[in-house]
Amino acid sequence: MTAAIITTNLGYVLLTFIPPILWLLFYLQEDRHPEPKRLLLLAFVGGMGAALLAIVAEFVLIGPDGLLDLQSGILRNAIVPFLVIGLVEEYAKYLPVKTLILKRLDFDEPVDAMIYMMTAALGFAALENTLFIFPVFQENLLVGFEVSANRFLGANLLHALASGIVGFFLARAFFSPRRHHFIALGILTAALLHTGFNYLILVREVVAEGTFYLILLLVMMAVMVFIDFERLKKSRISFK
Repeated sequence: MTAAIITTNLGYVLLTFIPPILWLLFYLQEDRHPEPKRLLLLAFVGGMGAALLAIVAEFVLIGPDGLLDLQSGILRNAIVPFLVIGLVEEYAKYLPVKTLILKRLDFDEPVDAMIYMMTAALGFAALENTLFIFPVFQENLLVGFEVSANRFLGANLLHALASGIVGFFLARAFFSPRRHHFIALGILTAALLHTGFNYLILVREVVAEGTFYLILLLVMMAVMVFIDFERLKKSRISFK
């Protein structure tokens, strides 16, 4: 009985990993020079660790008795928590690439920045899926598949696209005299788009054409990432 329960629960966990892995396989096709599998795995696992770090940071900042008093002054604005979440999560997804990948010899061409950032983001999304969907699978398998499909087309795609945008700014930062400012701008841009997505998710049922704007935002981000990929793929510059 215990073995059956463990096997079933492990199966549910694996199901939560399928959506981000599908996106990862899709985006890896954009790299003409495939990255070492060990580094892709490192970035993916690092992204999972970043998800845990983000959860802790968000709890400390905006949880009960958090450091930010959301009941006073300008912080009472309803969108502030979403902005905090966006900034925390976009920076958290950047950290594993910064600490584990950037100084590797295999990180040698501009498009690598987008590939590794999106890989870390999908590791982040995979762990987030487990936390969100695993309890649902335990209660109702069909509902679990429905939530998983929604996240595949929503939150998982958002994480990949937002980090892809950060990756583009990271690639360009190598050629900027104000490198850190450039990276910060990329994280801020991604965080603002992330904030818009989260806010639209909340209000889409009460705002006219809310779902349309949500889809429009994701399409706009996808076009940005596609254009960024093509620009970097055409670059003949090496980092090494």
